[in-house]
Amino acid sequence: MLELNLLDETFDRNQSHNYHLSIQTSSNGISICVLDTVRNKYIGLRHHRLADSLDWNDGSLLKNIVESDDLLKLSYKSVSNLLVEAENTIVPLAFFEDAKKEAVFQLNHQIPPSAKIISNTLTQAAAINIFSSSNGLSKTLNTLFPKIKTFQRATPFIEQMVHESAKWARPKCYVLINNHSVDIGLAQLKKLEFYNSFDYKENSDIVYFILSVLEQFKLSAMYTDVYVSVDKENHHELFDFLNNYLNMIRFIRPSELFTYSYIFDELQLTRFANLFNLALCE
Repeated sequence: MLELNLLDETFDRNQSHNYHLSIQTSSNGISICVLDTVRNKYIGLRHHRLADSLDWNDGSLLKNIVESDDLLKLSYKSVSNLLVEAENTIVPLAFFEDAKKEAVFQLNHQIPPSAKIISNTLTQAAAINIFSSSNGLSKTLNTLFPKIKTFQRATPFIEQMVHESAKWARPKCYVLINNHSVDIGLAQLKKLEFYNSFDYKENSDIVYFILSVLEQFKLSAMYTDVYVSVDKENHHELFDFLNNYLNMIRFIRPSELFTYSYIFDELQLTRFANLFNLALCE
């Protein structure tokens, strides 16, 4: 079901060869945004909620959406896919060997059935993000977009956080909340201090993980800036809940290296910040 459909009046289907398309795939739905690379401006955003999310990983649900969405039938300058529900592990760049990425991944996770292991370079953090990708979903995406590049959610999350931290004299906390997982990072002065992902069931779990990380680094929950993005339908409720425990909650905003059409309000820029930032990873 098409839940969100925003297109700037300057969007021109005949100019799609100058546009970059970012796709975010998860059981929460399929989100797409369009960047005009000539003006470096985001001019489109759509979100499809999945009626049945049980088998989204096999690619069939994505294929059905592509067949019904006119934007996904255009030819783009470049296309990126952001996997939300994919397990990952981060290793320092100096210790990474491509031939051993499967073995490194298996130190923390089992390789899911019918999956392949992919890696992204985290330029800002001097690290490598190793993650799994469903073969069914990958096959569908590569058939639809032969030159597509695939990333895992931690890649734009960490890259943006470390880039922004160049002007932070003390650590700040970034939190990305999805349907079943929460990513928490700390950075300051262009240095990644901490990153980890946690599975949660209740909102209280999210608070526990955030407070535990702050305590581990001896940071005050009262005075530490905590930047949050929530890609969930109950985002208002969750923000209100977090405000009961954290004094300095801020919204994660997408990178200032891009400009954004007036069609996006504050909530959309916050909710889809990680998707907007995906173009930084190209």
